[in-house]
Amino acid sequence: MNKKKLWIFIFLIGVFIISLLYRLRGLVSINPPFWVDEIFTASQANVVLQYGLNVFNNTKVYFEYHNITTHFLVALFFKIFGKSEWVARLPFVIIGSFVPVMAFIFSRFIFNLPTSIVSSILISFAYIEITWSRQARGYVLQQLLLLAAFYLYFKITSYKKNPVWRYLLLAFVLILGVLTHTMFYLIIASLLIHYLIFNFSKIKIFIKSIYLYIFLIAGGTLIYLSRIGDTIVYFYNSKTFFTNNLWYYHSFLWREYGLILFLAITGLLIGLKNKFKETSLIFIYLIMNLLFLSFIFKPYVSRYLLPIFPLLFILACYALTSIQKLFYDRHHIFIAFLISLFFIGSGYKFVNKPEQYYSVNHDFREIANIDYGQVYNIVKEKIAKNKLPVAIIETLPDRARWYLGYDYQPVYLFRWTDEIGSVNGLQKNTAYKYNLEGEKVLVQANSLKLIGNLSDLKKAIKKYDKGFIFIDDASLSKDIIDYAKNNFKKEIYLDHFTLDDNPYSIWPATLYSWGFK
Repeated sequence: MNKKKLWIFIFLIGVFIISLLYRLRGLVSINPPFWVDEIFTASQANVVLQYGLNVFNNTKVYFEYHNITTHFLVALFFKIFGKSEWVARLPFVIIGSFVPVMAFIFSRFIFNLPTSIVSSILISFAYIEITWSRQARGYVLQQLLLLAAFYLYFKITSYKKNPVWRYLLLAFVLILGVLTHTMFYLIIASLLIHYLIFNFSKIKIFIKSIYLYIFLIAGGTLIYLSRIGDTIVYFYNSKTFFTNNLWYYHSFLWREYGLILFLAITGLLIGLKNKFKETSLIFIYLIMNLLFLSFIFKPYVSRYLLPIFPLLFILACYALTSIQKLFYDRHHIFIAFLISLFFIGSGYKFVNKPEQYYSVNHDFREIANIDYGQVYNIVKEKIAKNKLPVAIIETLPDRARWYLGYDYQPVYLFRWTDEIGSVNGLQKNTAYKYNLEGEKVLVQANSLKLIGNLSDLKKAIKKYDKGFIFIDDASLSKDIIDYAKNNFKKEIYLDHFTLDDNPYSIWPATLYSWGFK
């Protein structure tokens, strides 16, 4: 190892350690409560622990196929360290600390050393990157796999001869990406489009290859024989095609990250001039991702944009280092450090010193963020004093199971049934059927009962002398909400998490009870 490689290696170790420290601080000591999607991750991890690989063919349990890697990772850490919020987040803290390292490796290969230095430092200290490295969701894993896939692709296409392990590693990364989230297909499509554009003369050879057809037949057979294909179709069927979310994502990127976006567009234009082949892949993916989220996928939240953020940082840094060379073409690495320090010191979307808590609503108010532990402390205290079963009516049954245990019964789902309209791009209806007792039950989970109207609620009250209903969504049945207000006891009202730094992050939620003295 020569001196230059040694310094790069030391630098990357430093980047990883600093990133890890910034992402770890306060994770255990504060141990913030889960928000909605994290609760679902923990629930799915518990299913994995209980059934193992049988989750893929067990029709009695609901297993979500869009975050397989995430669920198995959390299940593994639960197995090793026990079940808690910080344990569920720990694997993504580690993965998120590798993202700036992978950004360095990728950007150095396609651009230059100063760009890779600045981009890795900025990603290490970016508030958005730190925040989402501390959530029990697989967004930073998507980022890492995207950068790894692009890097391996360029490695393979840059040389005429490649070792077999490089092809196998790329295939492994792509498979892992699809298992992490099905939107990774956009990345695979981008790679295929880019390859066909720049290797048009090889298409005939590619089509004649027997390996292509073996791969297609094997992949198609696997999807057909498994439940994965059906589940994916079911998931996207009600959430895709003909929408317009451009206004939302434009507002987020331009209002919150206008400077980064402007520099990224500048870097993209410079890259298309100087590094056309490499930059065009980034351009293809960015366009496909933004078109899909803006006009095809109906639900809209800013975190869906997270996979593109490392690329935006890299392009922005390429613009900065390219502009710097126009004025002073010496001491590139030293100036790269100064640029990084200037951005971090300015505080613009970057963290100067590690904080104990990072809010998921820091940029946009999107995620219900309250202390559900306070709610369920009351529930657990009253259940402990009662001998008969106590009903729990929840907008998120997995929340009740996380705090009360996954075997706790009876738990009801409070959801829309056949209402007109939509919320965040989703229609206000839920697929259900009736059980032998005349109660509504969820089609996807036969054991989960559904409360959709006042008649359903009264059946549950008649069946159970005591119970709770937790209401945290004003768009649900007004009849039920009004009945709870007028007839039940209000146990606790919460509307924000005390450490959330967004003053507009207000999420009214009330726990009501019936039958208790």
